[in-house]
Formats: sequence, structure tokens, C-alpha cells
Amino acid sequence: MTTDLNLYRELDTNIKPRNFEIFCMETLKSYAEQEHLQNFKIAHDQKVETDDGTYQIDVLAEYTALGVKNTVIIECKKQSRSVEREIVAALDRKLQSIGAQKGILISTAGFQSGAVKFAEKHGIALWQVCDNYIRGYSNAAGPDCSEARKFQMLAEQYLPKYFMMEWDCTADYPYNQIYPTEEMYIAARKQARENYHV
Repeated sequence: MTTDLNLYRELDTNIKPRNFEIFCMETLKSYAEQEHLQNFKIAHDQKVETDDGTYQIDVLAEYTALGVKNTVIIECKKQSRSVEREIVAALDRKLQSIGAQKGILISTAGFQSGAVKFAEKHGIALWQVCDNYIRGYSNAAGPDCSEARKFQMLAEQYLPKYFMMEWDCTADYPYNQIYPTEEMYIAARKQARENYHV
């Protein structure tokens, strides 16, 4: 028996379901601005009619790339346990029925290894919403009360409460933080410098 060392599978972000979906939508808007996506549109809680029925979509995004309209389906899973493989498979079936080009599954509690393998095989992006408690917990290996750490904690007060991590399916771990944006960090550090007193 192997031990799972991925703490992100055990940590659940404390956010209300509707606020979670709105936060996901705002993150995607910010990401689209950074990427300079053309004709970007995004909507929350949409119904899409297809030949095989009606699908409820948490967040639906569209943009143009290379002159082609692309549709992205975003599913937001607010639950206290890691997302199972079947949930990722259901999103894949929904993508096929709707004819969307990309699926993103966003969780508050990580992803089981079977879900990660399925997502990697089928090109579904996995993101995890975390809060500052989780960031602090994951960085708590060695307490550091240096001036640099105090400054960092002050800067974090000027950032959103939640942040978004992109799950690396190959490593089975969320390595890449995609929100808040670099511009938001620069503004937070500037405010922290203005208010930092030794």
C-alpha cells in the first residue's frame, strides 16, 4: 500500500457554492484578459439544448482563436472530498454532446488519482480553488518570522481571499498558480510597502 502525499486532496476550501462559481467565472475573465482572447464572452449557470437533452453548465465561455469560435465548459465542484473519475468522465461526455472544444473542472478539494489520469488522457484541465488557510498550511513546514515573511503576510492581505491552482496531471499535483494575476501581486506588494512598518 502506498501513502498519498498530496495534501491538496485532503484540504477543502471554505466558500459558498454560488460564490465559488462566481469566483471561478471572475478567474476565467482575468485569465482571458491576460491572454488577450478575442471576442471573449462568459456566462454563469447556462442551459444548453442538444439532440440528447438539456445540459446545465456552471460557467460557459466562448472566444475566437485563429478565426475559429471555441467553446469552453467549466464545471465547478464544491464538495468536501476529492473529485472522482466519474465526475471527469461526465464532463467529457457533456463536451462531446455539446461539441465544446475544451473542458475545465474546478474543485475545492482536489482530485483523486483516477480522475487525474482520465483528465490527462482526455485533455480536460483541472484547477483547484484554495484559500489563504490552505496556502499557510502547505507552507507551514518551517515557521519563518523573518522580516521578509512578515512583509509577505502583509502583502497577502491586499490580495483576494481565494486563489486558483492549475493541476499538473503528469505530476498529480497543483503546481501552477493562475489567479491572482501578476498585476494583482505587484499592486499588493506596492500597498504593503506603503504600509510596512518595522
